[in-house]
Amino acid sequence: MAVPYGKYQLLKKIGSGGMGQVFLARHAGEQGFEKLVVIKRILPHLSEDEDFLTMFFDEARIAARLNHPNLVQIFDLGEANRAQYLAMEYVQGEDLRKLDRFARAQGALIPMGPALRIIADAAAGLDYAHKARDAQGQPLGLVHRDVSPQNILVGFDGAVKLIDFGVAKAAGRVQHTGTGILKGKYPYMSPEQAEGRELDARSDIFALGVVLWEILTGKRLFKGESDLATMRLVVDCQVPPPSKLNPKLPQGLDTVVMQALARLPEKRHRDASALRLQLEEFLLAHRVPASSAHLTAYLNGLYASRIAHEADPSTLDEFHDGLDPDVDHTPSQSTPGSRAQWRNRAPSGSQAPVARPPSRSTPAVKSTRSSASRSAAAPPPPPPDEAPGGAFTASLPEKGATGSGKGRLIGGAVAALLLVGIGVVVLRPPVAAPVVAAPAPSPAPIVVAPPPVPSPAPVPSSVVVTLASEPPGANVEIDGRLVGQTPLDYALEDQRSVVAVFSMQGFETRQQTVTIAEAPELSVRLARKRTPPRRPSGSLGIKTDR
Repeated sequence: MAVPYGKYQLLKKIGSGGMGQVFLARHAGEQGFEKLVVIKRILPHLSEDEDFLTMFFDEARIAARLNHPNLVQIFDLGEANRAQYLAMEYVQGEDLRKLDRFARAQGALIPMGPALRIIADAAAGLDYAHKARDAQGQPLGLVHRDVSPQNILVGFDGAVKLIDFGVAKAAGRVQHTGTGILKGKYPYMSPEQAEGRELDARSDIFALGVVLWEILTGKRLFKGESDLATMRLVVDCQVPPPSKLNPKLPQGLDTVVMQALARLPEKRHRDASALRLQLEEFLLAHRVPASSAHLTAYLNGLYASRIAHEADPSTLDEFHDGLDPDVDHTPSQSTPGSRAQWRNRAPSGSQAPVARPPSRSTPAVKSTRSSASRSAAAPPPPPPDEAPGGAFTASLPEKGATGSGKGRLIGGAVAALLLVGIGVVVLRPPVAAPVVAAPAPSPAPIVVAPPPVPSPAPVPSSVVVTLASEPPGANVEIDGRLVGQTPLDYALEDQRSVVAVFSMQGFETRQQTVTIAEAPELSVRLARKRTPPRRPSGSLGIKTDR
């Protein structure tokens, strides 16, 4: 049964994480007015954190300024039950990552027409965001920085929505990213983003090109055995034409894809609208059926049983199963979906979870590494065609993700509008086994106590991070003090972040923020200094006017 929450009624939990929860909700107004929305609320104890609230409102302001058919809309910002929340558009559908995987599980890639329609519409939303202006008419200078399949939502009605502007770079943001902090998902970064250089809208075009390449080929483009290996692949930017991996594709499509994936920004499309126009012209020239109606027909066939199930509105209300949306999550306990609870989740059949008490201020990391560990610990979700409920997988900001070197928010798994991605697996806390009365010949039963629960593992006061460089042998200074040459091990307190300065003769000096999130190793690539051109022999180097 629906649970009241301010002026909304919560119907079911969509996702949860260390910083908040996401619900499907109903807004019931006067005269029979009803509207389904998504509620993203932060946990009550974070409402007392001024830095976190600043980041939360900062992200809300960015998203609220954007109003486009291909962007998820923000409806409301408020407070209920001692927690801040956002109300946003609900889209019944699936994110592109899950859609692609489900299609391949049925034995085929997403057809070329629907695939290009999804990317063209996403490019339309991206172009609007890049060119958005504030109330005074000044450009926002918005760069998404996290364009990925998880952040492209495809509605069963054919609507395509770009989501998750939480790591976006905007000229008017209150919170700004510290020097050397990377944001986004490694496999979808542009080369300049992976190298920590200044970004513009063409970085997002590259990321959208990666998404396009992958759904056309069914392969991963930049995916190494580790985050560092993935970044090297991105920087090297060796991209085979998609028709080499999927011979069914027309070679004319290679030109569009390869231009979006050019290593140098100046060789890519000048803006997202130019990419969209090229895709539309290709579809017309090759007479490919790729309208929104064709996309809807494809999805209705692929997700027929799920769409039929969700046609009954009563299936959306899932709180009859006893799930309590108002569990008091305090800093003294693990939050559902947090990394601590995933690591210490009790095995099946155990009597009680053994949770390690979280540190007071552990920086959060949005990374492909953390998402992989979460999915490995969680039970496999049901196939999308069988799972009830909408596909909006919203996300929440993680503390320490922005600000002056407080943490590092790295590309990772998510599919949700908002503002910073989190996993959407719902955990129900294990129930402790009851005391069992053992039978005995005596009239009075003997109570057998359950086995003792192991004591929580101690939290280390420091973490050793290996600082490495390419090439090795660089001097490392921390807090103005030389600590050694790479590679070296540096003990970092779990509540502290430092700025390491890497220097080496003949190479540009590089700064990098170091937190425990980088453990076990942080490696930086040093760029060679440019040498001035040599003057011709006999020239004095004096320029005269003629």
